Amino acid sequence: MVDRLKAGLARNVWGLGIVALVAVALIAAGAGSGALEPVSLTAVVVASLIAGWGFLRLATRRPIRWTEGVGTGRILASALIGAVAVFALIQAVPYGRAHENPPVTAEPAWDSVRTRELTDRACFDCHSNQVEWPWYSNFAPMSWSITMHVDEARDRLNFSEWDRPQREAREAVETILEGSMPPLYYRIAHPDARLSAAEKDELVAGLRASLGTG
Repeated sequence: MVDRLKAGLARNVWGLGIVALVAVALIAAGAGSGALEPVSLTAVVVASLIAGWGFLRLATRRPIRWTEGVGTGRILASALIGAVAVFALIQAVPYGRAHENPPVTAEPAWDSVRTRELTDRACFDCHSNQVEWPWYSNFAPMSWSITMHVDEARDRLNFSEWDRPQREAREAVETILEGSMPPLYYRIAHPDARLSAAEKDELVAGLRASLGTG
């Protein structure tokens, strides 16, 4: 039974690759869910391996048998070919390409220019309508992840739309003190967001004064 299953997978691996690619596109189409990032990136990896295996099979024009003892080189070649193919195909998914910056309708009554400057450095690229979209935000799957984060962040706290209720304004200072904002991955990619201890103290004091959170 197991041998039959393996033989069936070997014969139909290319079809499985197509199914995996379709799954990636469907997941990306449902980009509104918070599960987009981990699920879609995992699907891309799996699809890359399956599709790459299929490409390798077509290139050699013979079945790749599970008992062959495929070497490291062939595995890496399979993964590379599949990754390139999947990367090219997922660029057709429209989600994550709009990169819209809606108009700024109102900002907080900043207590100082310095507070706004520090908030800009640490927060504006997600929590405002003045996002500076990096070049890699034009390519899936990074475009999916970045757009999802920005959409979610704007919904929770948007410094460019202070004329509407901001449900997480009171948590802004707390998340900075905890070190969860700005996130580590953002600080790695954006050196300007790496505030010193003194700058963090300035930002916390300024936000408390500007947002009226006490």
